[in-house]
Amino acid sequence: MATDVARSAATRRAVPRRQPLSIGVVGMCIFIGSEVMLFASFFTAYFFARSNAPVWPPVFTHGEQFELPKNITAVNTGILVFSSFTVWWAEHCMKHGDRKGLVRGLAVTMMLGATFLIIQINEYAHIGFSPQDGIFGTVFYCLTGLHGAHVFIGLNALFYTFNRARVGEFSPGHSGPLMAASIYWHFVDIVWVFLFTVVYLI
Repeated sequence: MATDVARSAATRRAVPRRQPLSIGVVGMCIFIGSEVMLFASFFTAYFFARSNAPVWPPVFTHGEQFELPKNITAVNTGILVFSSFTVWWAEHCMKHGDRKGLVRGLAVTMMLGATFLIIQINEYAHIGFSPQDGIFGTVFYCLTGLHGAHVFIGLNALFYTFNRARVGEFSPGHSGPLMAASIYWHFVDIVWVFLFTVVYLI
């Protein structure tokens, strides 16, 4: 009997316990749920405007066609998608005790995110139409601008975790803010892939 009890206790010690989700991660998941509803309302407006337009994209009041820079935006999409892999790599390094890899992964992710924003702003400067140019211009700037604001928020979250990672505050089981920022960044990337497909390609 005593032997069985000892074996049972040893088995419980041998099986690693799963770390519970932090409050920050749970809160981020709830927040992303609300953000999904926000983007859904904007995409609904886009599809409604598109379904009621005889030609899409429509033409300017002076007769020129709306044109979107698909090639450079495709490259920009690739940059943002790659940033999802670098933030995943940063988490992977953290789980294996590689603090330098964690810091470098976050730094690369921030650089890629900043590059995406710079290219997006440059697109606005040269795209040739404004939010006042009809319903297409309005919904285009609303959708891409809303997403750009989320990228900016995500960069701030990554910068916060980057500073904490540099001083060694993250470790397996104690990485709630890092996980929350990573989840948010993946969400931002997924939204952009859908936006790029719907607005630029279809």
